Amino acid sequence: MLTTVEKVLALKNVELFSDIPGEVLADIAFVIEEVAMDRGTYIVHEGELGRELFIIVKGEVDVVSGDRKIDTIRQGGYFGEMAILDSQPRSADVVSLSDVTLLKIDRDDFYEIMKQRDEVAIGIIKVLNRRIRNLTKQLVKNKSDNEV
Repeated sequence: MLTTVEKVLALKNVELFSDIPGEVLADIAFVIEEVAMDRGTYIVHEGELGRELFIIVKGEVDVVSGDRKIDTIRQGGYFGEMAILDSQPRSADVVSLSDVTLLKIDRDDFYEIMKQRDEVAIGIIKVLNRRIRNLTKQLVKNKSDNEV
């Protein structure tokens, strides 16, 4: 089991929370749950309604949609940030490539933290905005590659 200090340090190393002051991270550390999963475990399933954000403390996972691998996420990475904000179905499966240790934040707890600390909401907005920009660049690149 991770101590509160270890959870705070893990959160500080995640892009989503890197700009958030330590005292706010300590508040978050009290509501997150540590979860251990064996290699080969499906952590989330494409199409299911998600209510949690997961942060990888140890290990790595693959993000898969259908037969296509989308990404590999390693220690310090996270997934489920879209599911924690809305009630739409998950966009992909996430399966552990090794034994993993995760921190799990439930939507209701996360919403409560965002109400109390606007730094958390701003952090999420920045990350999602960056992802949208990257996807837009990929779409433009793919379109121009197809026109050649």
